[in-house]
Formats: sequence, structure tokens, C-alpha cells
Amino acid sequence: MPDLPPASGASAPGPASAGIPEAPAGDPTFDAEAADDGTLRPLGELPACDFWATLYARRSIRKFKPDPVPRALIDQVMHAGIWAPSSCNYQMWDLVAVDDPLVNARLGALSMQMANAPVNIVVSYGRDFSEEAWANIQSASALVQNMSLAAHALGLGTFWITQTGGAEKVREAVGLPYDRLVVAVLAIGWPKVIPKRGPKRRPLRQVTHWNHYAGRPIPSSTRPADWAPDLLAIYQRARVLNGLRHNKPRLWEVRALDGALDALVPEGRAPTETSAPQRWLDVLPCTGILTARLGVQRPGFRFDVVERTREVAEFVAQRVSPPGRAFIWPKDDRMVEANATAGDQRPPPAGAYDVVSCLHRLEGLAPDARRTLARELATWVKPGGHVLLAYVSRRSYHDWTERLRARRGGPRGVEYVLSPDPNIGPFETLDPDEVAALVKDAGLVVRGEYRAQAAPEPEEVEFRARNFAPRTKQLARLAAGGLRLALRLPGLAQRRARLRYLLLQRA
Repeated sequence: MPDLPPASGASAPGPASAGIPEAPAGDPTFDAEAADDGTLRPLGELPACDFWATLYARRSIRKFKPDPVPRALIDQVMHAGIWAPSSCNYQMWDLVAVDDPLVNARLGALSMQMANAPVNIVVSYGRDFSEEAWANIQSASALVQNMSLAAHALGLGTFWITQTGGAEKVREAVGLPYDRLVVAVLAIGWPKVIPKRGPKRRPLRQVTHWNHYAGRPIPSSTRPADWAPDLLAIYQRARVLNGLRHNKPRLWEVRALDGALDALVPEGRAPTETSAPQRWLDVLPCTGILTARLGVQRPGFRFDVVERTREVAEFVAQRVSPPGRAFIWPKDDRMVEANATAGDQRPPPAGAYDVVSCLHRLEGLAPDARRTLARELATWVKPGGHVLLAYVSRRSYHDWTERLRARRGGPRGVEYVLSPDPNIGPFETLDPDEVAALVKDAGLVVRGEYRAQAAPEPEEVEFRARNFAPRTKQLARLAAGGLRLALRLPGLAQRRARLRYLLLQRA
């Protein structure tokens, strides 16, 4: 690798052909500031590393050892950061490295992501500098990327945090003046767990163009009608395989599903020894969180999975024991790009399943696709078998809480839509009358119904409000409690239930 700039007192780098000009004596731009204890290694003694190896081996670290990190190493990481390009070379960044446990506790109270590492580097930029085209954000981001690569080269791990629980609250917690805009926080420490393989990337041909854009962008909309099936398949495959595959189930959702199973599908509670066990098809399970729960609660069934892409279907099919078979839906010419070959588009066999479940997936489809999928559900189930359909009712509190969340400036967008499982991608609640029409059109009849959560449960309130200010969090608790009291009126809770489960049968 090229020689790095020397610290004060270190030998000068090699000739200019090394890529870095020789430093004049005492030039502060080439000196690392010495730590109080004099332990800062001169920059010229940094470990040799290959640029490409560092680039491709860097990982986002989510679990850190509690061991402290010498300030000398943090200084070296930050020194690498300030060598990033900045708009007009203004360098209007200020960094606050937090290694005080008390201050880090205050940051961790704002966002759980800042509670995992022994050091958090708060990255700020001049609020009124280079605002055009967000050049200030770009400059700070280049600095963060430099620090991430430098930390990896030094054996440290980092996690780039944008969900800070409020940039202004972070700024106040570390004493930055108002004219400093907090852009991000970089958590840094010794890795406790290092992913062996990097996340899969979208193929280069899907994201690059020469001279003129010639592609179809993945939408930023949460409206299902704005998404083509193949684009949704590509997006969800990337999210499931690269970052959300290990999401944990949420207690209030698990409780609702367990209640629905007890009320509507009581069979299959114990494993069966028969040579031909009953079969269950779970439709579009996405991350497979609920599929795994079904497998635990109903071990008397053998589970198969149908998803939009082969890779996601196979991943979810491995979450049940014994592993199930993986199928693809819908079959469409454009889906060949989302899957490896046209031969991967194998649909489930018709009339093969005792139970077919579709849990909170109609909400992510455009109206025409909803009708198509409802009809498919009816073809996959055996005569006399059942379809278990779950959806979020538009007549519930769900949309109201979504509007409140948007007004307070919280996370929003496709990846933050609040819904069971959690849903990944577009999502909209459904009117019960619309669902009734879909069921009738598919030739299905209702044999049973279960409703749950007319008001947010305490665990959900705590989860949703975890990054709120104390006063706002208390108001959320009081509002949810008041709603629960109001719903004690006869019949109101049933009419306003958020989660609705239908047990259907072919007519």
C-alpha cells in the first residue's frame, strides 16, 4: 500500500511516486495529535493492508465486546475520516467521540443502536454550510465511510447509525452548539460477532447504466398499486436475505396468532406418526417469522412455502422442522429476472393442502393481484380443506397511529411501515367489505372468525414509543389505556379490532 502521512517525529514517506507528497517539517495537516499518555502510534506505523481486501471484508458490527478502545486508536480512525473530501474543501465537520459510560447511557436511551458499543462518534457538520444538493450530508457521509474502513483495517468494528432517536437530542447530549447539524453516529468497538460472509448485493447490471438511464426503479411508495410484482420480489429478496432474516417475533402479534390457531385450527397440536401427515402451505411469508411460529404450534402438519423468489422461499422453508418444499408465485415473464431461471418458477400443486395460510399479505398487493391470489388460495387447498386468512382492518386504530407517527417526524418509508411480522414493502389496511368480496369471488365461504387487538397492547406501546421523549412516551401510554377503557362498550371492541382472522372453505 502507499506510505501514509507521518506523525510528528516519524520518518518522511517515500518518494512522490508513493502517491502522497513529502510533508514539510511540522506541517500539522500531516501530524496526528499525540494523546496525553503518548501512546498514539504514528500514522507511518499503521498496519499494512490491501485496499480491496479492506473494502470487501468490512462488515457492519451489531455486537461489540465491552472492552474499552484506546483513545489512540479512535484518534487514528477520526484522522482517517478528516481526509475525506468535503464540499468546497470547507471541512466543516466536528466529531465528538463518546467513551464516557454515563454519556453513552444517555445516547443509548435515545436509540438502542447507540447502547451496543463502548464508543460512539457523533458526526456533525455546519448547519448552514453547503446545503445545496445536501452537500453537507455528502461531506459528512464521506467522512463516516473513511472512518469505517480505517476502523476495519485496525481490527475494530463499526455500525453506521442514522436512527438516533432525534438529531437535536443527540446534539444536546454531547454539548454541540445549535449551528452543528448531527448527521450520523458511528458506533465503534472490538467486534464480538463478525459476519463470515457479506450481504448479497443486487447484480451490477440492475443498478448501473451507461449514458442514459434504462431501468425500472424500485418504488419509494408504500402504496401496493405502485409496485410491479418483479420489483417487489427483487426488493424483498434483498431485505430478507441481507438484513431482516433474523428478526424476532413481537409478543403481541404472536399472542394474536396463537389465539387464532386455538379458535380456528385446533388440530395438529401434536406430531403425527402417520406416513401421510397433513400438509400446510404458507403463502408469501416473507421473513418467515410467522411460519416458524406455525411450525412450533402445529407440529402435526408438514409445512411448505410459496414465495416470490426461490431464494426467499428456500430460506423460509428451512425455518420449520422438517424443512418444507419451496414454490414460486406469481409465474410471470418479468419474474425470471428476480429468479435465476424460468425453471425456478414452480407453483404449488393444486388441491394438495389441508390448510393454506395467507397472513397479512393481501395488504401488500395491488387490488388486481389480491383477487388473483385469493383465487389461487382456493385452488391450492384440498376439497374440504381450509384457508386461514389474516389482515389488518381499516376500521381499526392502525391508520390513525400511522398518521400520528408521520406527523412527529419518525422513521417512514417502505422499510418502516408498521404492520404485523413486520411487513417489508408496500402496505395498506383493508376494509372488511373488500375482503368479503375477495372471498366470495374466490369461491370461498367463511366458516369461522377471530378478532384481536382493538387497542394497542402495553408491549406494543412500549416498543413503538421506545425512542420518544419521556413526556411523549407517557402520553402514548395514557392514550392507549384510555382507548382500552373506551372499547369496553358492548360490541365496540369486535368492530374495531385491528387483526382479523378468517377460516375459509371452498364452496
